[in-house]
Amino acid sequence: MLDLRLTRRTSFAIAAAGLLAACTKATARTLVVGDQRGGVQALLTASGELKDVQYPIEWAQFPNAAPLIEALAAGAIDTGVGGDAPFIFSLQSNAGVKAIAAFRSQGPSTTILVPGRSSIHAFDDLLGKRVATPRGSIGHHLLLAGLQRAGKPFDAIDIKFLSPADGRAALTSGSVDAWSIWDPYAAIGELSDGLRILPVDRNLAPGIGFVFGTEAALRDKRSQLADLAARFARARRWAETHREAYARMLTQQTGVPIDATRRYIGRSVNVPVPIDPTLIAEEQGIADLFHAAGLLAKPVQVAPHFAQL
Repeated sequence: MLDLRLTRRTSFAIAAAGLLAACTKATARTLVVGDQRGGVQALLTASGELKDVQYPIEWAQFPNAAPLIEALAAGAIDTGVGGDAPFIFSLQSNAGVKAIAAFRSQGPSTTILVPGRSSIHAFDDLLGKRVATPRGSIGHHLLLAGLQRAGKPFDAIDIKFLSPADGRAALTSGSVDAWSIWDPYAAIGELSDGLRILPVDRNLAPGIGFVFGTEAALRDKRSQLADLAARFARARRWAETHREAYARMLTQQTGVPIDATRRYIGRSVNVPVPIDPTLIAEEQGIADLFHAAGLLAKPVQVAPHFAQL
């Protein structure tokens, strides 16, 4: 039997979202979907993919991917979407979270920001500097991958683990020298704070995201999972060809200024990709890097945690 104990943070998130009540009321066919503001539900609605769904959906909102994935591991939700780096940390406990579909960013969605007048102009200029990023995030991975590529120790950059909001405040106040972050935070920083994007090799961060499902949902609700994943893939393709409509929808949902939304949608859209050996190898590389950097207690093999619908 899986150990479904929750961390205090995840218990709070689930209670706040009303998940326990949702799960109690849900019928056997109800799909409980973890989401973030401006995420799956918003995209499916904007693209018209929710018009003819033949099964009930319960939506549960989370502030970011990490607590969403923890809720998956606890069996409180059936499915949700998250990034490649947070997925790695769920695998240490082997809690039954599977990646069932994938998408990839077509553009620089994760980047490093510095003040407009900063003397930092290349990745090597970050050595010895203070850089903010959330722990275990795609921004954290970008820094570690850059250090590995440069042949430098992982402590060659003084990484400060801060939330996106705190990271932005730290950079604009001068408490840190740079900020490794993703859109829309990067676009907001550029337009609102005069921050400058540091050129980095896009290959350092594969930019993969996943649709997840629990083992229980794969057993009992496979057809619903497959249908939702297919709708999400079509919605992603719609967003690629309807960027202005997508931008306006995101601004309405998130409150991010339309100029910032247009900027990041214009430079990066996520598109569906197959789960194949190349993609699995990329995810294994992220796991190996996190382990080498001391972030994982033990090595993680990612291949068993993918499932075909």
